Amino acid sequence: MKRLALILILLTAAAPALASSGIKGRVAWRGELVPEVRVRAYRAVADIARGAAVAVSAPAATDGTYRLELPPGEYYLTARDFEGAPVPGGHFCYYSGGPVRVSEGSYTNVGFNLIRIPTEAPPEAGSFTGLRGEITFQGEPLEKSYLYVYRDGEKGFKGPGYLIHPVERGTFRLRLPPGDYYLLARKRAVGGMYGPIEIGDNFNYYFGNPVRVEAGKVREVKIETITRLSMLEEETALPFHGVRGTILGPGDKPVAGVRVFAYRDAGMTGTPAYFSPPTAADGRFELAVPLGEGFFLLARQSFGGPAEPGEFYGRYAGRPDPRVTVAEKESLEVTIHVQPQP
Repeated sequence: MKRLALILILLTAAAPALASSGIKGRVAWRGELVPEVRVRAYRAVADIARGAAVAVSAPAATDGTYRLELPPGEYYLTARDFEGAPVPGGHFCYYSGGPVRVSEGSYTNVGFNLIRIPTEAPPEAGSFTGLRGEITFQGEPLEKSYLYVYRDGEKGFKGPGYLIHPVERGTFRLRLPPGDYYLLARKRAVGGMYGPIEIGDNFNYYFGNPVRVEAGKVREVKIETITRLSMLEEETALPFHGVRGTILGPGDKPVAGVRVFAYRDAGMTGTPAYFSPPTAADGRFELAVPLGEGFFLLARQSFGGPAEPGEFYGRYAGRPDPRVTVAEKESLEVTIHVQPQP
């Protein structure tokens, strides 16, 4: 009896570990390890400025690795080695792939590529109201990038936001009405203003967000970009929950280079809730979505705006109700037909 009781106690103690979930990965600055970096998880972007983290990791280990237990859900993440307001010389990273989804009984792998916080001049009276600053990469001006300005972070910085400002040679001057703004810098290797950040692209979230613009004053902003590195974001073997399928064009031939967008609204306009990577030559796609939610699917080659002439475009309409819901199954299989637009 005593032996049976001991076995039950051991099994009970082991159960939480077996059922644990969260995020794990590696933290580095330009390939170098930084001590005392902690990863923080937030429920909303606005909680970052408020300091309202729902969980904070222990300092990263000597090899830069960390682990943070979290219940299943979606989170926005930062990594930093200071408390309170940003300080020059400190290290910071906002994970641009948010919200990160944590599934029951598994850990999502998330890597952080840190920046070192620079010294900036305080706001000063100027000939215009707004911002002046620079966008750099490893200490050098970053040419042909874009500064994205958002009024808030409610949509996770998806879509065009308040405005997009081209930055041709790394420096910018931007007039803005007084108010608070979120700033992001992006430069895609393939060019263009729209689309997700891919491996090798330059990007970053300004460490001082939200930025306050005061009437009659100019504020200096320095944004150091980083690149998204596969070595810091290795995929883990997590169970896939979502929609899989094939994109077929004229003659039922597979179409490459098409993404699938998931919308909660049947009108399928504005910013999608989720989107897939582009299809390969076989026309196959995978689109991860939460269980139990209904979505309408749209397949097209580009992001935003009306379809261009010649662009492959099509909506999923394989059922009387085109809404798809991933319920108890891990995935659904669908076929979406697209046609080049006139």
